[in-house]
Amino acid sequence: MKIDLVGIRGWFFTGSAIAVLISLVLLAIPPALVPGIEFSSGTTALYRFSELTTQEDVRQAYSDLGHSDVRVQSAGPLEFLIRTGELDVPESGFNEVSPAVESSFQLVGPSPIEPIGTIIIGAESATDDVLLRSSAAFACRSSWIGDSGAVGAIAPGTEVTLVDILFVCSSEGDFVWQVQSGDLIGYVHPDDTHDFAETSLPAPDPALLGERAVIEIELETRFGAFEVLEFASVSPVVSSVAVRNAVIAVVVASFFIMAYVAFAFSTLPKPFRYAASAIIALIHDVVIVLGAFSLFGKLLGLEINLMFVTALLTVVGFSVHDSIVVFDRIRENVRLSPNAKLADNVNAALIQTMSRSLNTSLTLLLTVTAMLLLGGESIRAFLLTIFVGVIVGTYSSIGIAAQVLVAWEAGDFRRWLSRAGASSPSRDSSEASDTP
Repeated sequence: MKIDLVGIRGWFFTGSAIAVLISLVLLAIPPALVPGIEFSSGTTALYRFSELTTQEDVRQAYSDLGHSDVRVQSAGPLEFLIRTGELDVPESGFNEVSPAVESSFQLVGPSPIEPIGTIIIGAESATDDVLLRSSAAFACRSSWIGDSGAVGAIAPGTEVTLVDILFVCSSEGDFVWQVQSGDLIGYVHPDDTHDFAETSLPAPDPALLGERAVIEIELETRFGAFEVLEFASVSPVVSSVAVRNAVIAVVVASFFIMAYVAFAFSTLPKPFRYAASAIIALIHDVVIVLGAFSLFGKLLGLEINLMFVTALLTVVGFSVHDSIVVFDRIRENVRLSPNAKLADNVNAALIQTMSRSLNTSLTLLLTVTAMLLLGGESIRAFLLTIFVGVIVGTYSSIGIAAQVLVAWEAGDFRRWLSRAGASSPSRDSSEASDTP
């Protein structure tokens, strides 16, 4: 039994028209697409907490700090993707990270950015000076050899500043403290000190630390330690440039694709039709992908970002590639059977290439599905775009691009337009005849 894909092109066009119409309706309902910070400006952060935390708790913390417009999404176990308006983070809000000193000791807790208290040098009844040593290792009792590693001596009863938290002394399971006295800074054993007094630090000044630091300090105070997996901020100027460049990229890509297809099939009659058919299929795919993401944004809050634009251009390339494969087979069939009807050559080309297109697309979809299940939040928009685009692109190479060639050659478009035009005058004449 011969498969006639060209003979049912009307069904393909009807299905595509319905899908495109639904996509346009979705895009017409605000918001058409939910823009990410690259297109709308703002700040996004991905945090992983070490203690049980809920989305509502994080949202409330931001709201208490004046960011009531915050959007919090779960991105995994104890991971939250947080989006706010653009945060004010001056240069003073960034700290330079110094290389860690190589040693066999583990730092307990985070390194403070301010002194944590004061302490008196020497035991309660000590009369001898206490050596300030250059390394935590030299402050361990088992490492004492005279004045090894000493950077200076401090008289007992001297009040010094405790500038760092405790280091584990691996040989004794003990601790040493880092202190500062004038220009001297080094380590002492806790037995050589007494009367620790904790420093009361003032609340962070947003003007000095920036909003990011204030938020992260508040989050750590409420929910304990957390890890910053991602932090990005985009200004309105950058976002407007991103939108413009994204539109230009799609338009320029479409122009060069059309020029290439027309050149590649210049040996065939009416090569411009091949280029136009490829662009029609491309527009069909882009509109449906945009409509799908409009639906995802409305139902799931999925945002579009520059990764989405990258994936959309990839889908454009994939769609055109599939169309060119079919066109190339049509060209070969026309060469071998120049007297056959174009519809017969196109139908044969579709049957000959369909298994290849379906197998290639299915393999890619399996890979993308695995990445969607195992991948992270940051590439989800990219993967979903590829997933939807591959399905639509495979369909359009069979049901749109090649079918438009046959419909154009057979004059289907002229007949449809003439029928649409003829229906209006008939209605007008019937209405006129009913008028007294």
